[in-house]
Amino acid sequence: MSLLVRNQLFTMCLIALGGYIFARIFKVEDSQQKFLSKLLLYFINPFMVVKSFNLEFDVDKLEQLGFVFVVALVIHGLMILLGLLSSKEQVDRLAVCFTNCGFIGIPLIRGVFGDEGVFYLMGYLVVFNITIWTYGYYIMSGSINLKKIITNPNIIAVVLGIAIFCSPWTLPEFIARPVTMIGDTNTAVSMLLIGILLANFKPADGKLYALKIAKVTLLRHVVCALMNIAVLFLVYKFFPNIPDCRLLVFVVLICSMCPAATTIPGFAVLFNRDETYASLIVSFTSIFCMLSIPGFVALAELVIK
Repeated sequence: MSLLVRNQLFTMCLIALGGYIFARIFKVEDSQQKFLSKLLLYFINPFMVVKSFNLEFDVDKLEQLGFVFVVALVIHGLMILLGLLSSKEQVDRLAVCFTNCGFIGIPLIRGVFGDEGVFYLMGYLVVFNITIWTYGYYIMSGSINLKKIITNPNIIAVVLGIAIFCSPWTLPEFIARPVTMIGDTNTAVSMLLIGILLANFKPADGKLYALKIAKVTLLRHVVCALMNIAVLFLVYKFFPNIPDCRLLVFVVLICSMCPAATTIPGFAVLFNRDETYASLIVSFTSIFCMLSIPGFVALAELVIK
């Protein structure tokens, strides 16, 4: 499995490199980055979610999805606690516990486990969206905006997708085809966006924040990874009768090892935090994950078997 992860990450890196080169040549502006980010987050991703649920109903799959949801809730709770204990700064706390499970996680899981893996990933994605728009929003603003949760297109897409999955029918071909075509652009667009974000990195900013970035990167990619491997090992041992338990555990693990969420710089802009620092954390953790994810997946394969 670690070889599949490495190969998929290599493919994704090549696409990100294309985005990086394009941005360096054509000087992509902040407004264009934000448009592409919104297009991916609020349009392409929801179509990909609906596509993943467009399957014939299977009660075992529904139970497995619920299992992933509960495990992801536990993992998020532990990472939130680690963030609270490790730093007093809002951006650091969010960067430790919230991962880029959409832009990085979805294409990575699809490359390793196919559409079945993406289906189970939805359990993690629901927990991510609920916690980042409650706890994350509260940490940055001091309040909770329930409207942001209810009206989030990704949450709406999951609810719609579950309704489709639980119904006796799948989407008719004339609807399923465009949904699939839009959803399938997720990998390419997400990695192009990562490349564009990296193109705006300024070495002077990196030197200014070096120690803080190193600390958050260590927590995000090493401490969290080791902690989550230990927790998921216990989950695997205590719930051996769950169908495809090992696959479900690795879906959660890979999602939890992704770089810091790209939502964090958006929150930093919205609530007048340090946007440059938040963007640098996303950039550095995105680079480092190319080495850390294959390594820790290989370690997990030795432990969880």
